[in-house]
Amino acid sequence: MTTYLIGLPLLALSAVLEATVLSRWRLGSGTLDLVLLLTLSWTLIGEWQGGAIWGLMGGLFLDVLSGGPLGANALGLVLVAYLASLSEGRFWRSHVLLPLAAVLVGTVLYHLAYLVALSVTDRNMPWLLSLVQVALPSTLMNTALMLPVYHLLRWLHAVVHPAPVTIQP
Repeated sequence: MTTYLIGLPLLALSAVLEATVLSRWRLGSGTLDLVLLLTLSWTLIGEWQGGAIWGLMGGLFLDVLSGGPLGANALGLVLVAYLASLSEGRFWRSHVLLPLAAVLVGTVLYHLAYLVALSVTDRNMPWLLSLVQVALPSTLMNTALMLPVYHLLRWLHAVVHPAPVTIQP
């Protein structure tokens, strides 16, 4: 329950930041996907069951703030969180650089899912151009900031869910 009480305001604030301030920071046509980084990081630190819920909450916040179809961001974020959760966090914690691999794949899948949602809702987008000019630069930005976000959320997770203390005789 604490996971959702922390996630809701954090994701709402992040979605507002992503839609306003962070949308001005561009690399080509790509922008930073802060809600994706938070969702993916939370999933990878071991909250594999809560990661999809974070994806749904954060995606709906982004959908309300965007001009895209309702549910498009949520679909992409839930898909990425679900796929990252398949190992239940064990794989991703085995090496410090694996979150970078996760964000590389996750960003591309997120943007592909968004393009599929746009196509289904009759918003024709040039796929190749969108992938090269938006998804690729976004992937680079997300990868550059994944480790700081990941470590910040690991710290937050440790504060919210401290390790149990046992007394041995």
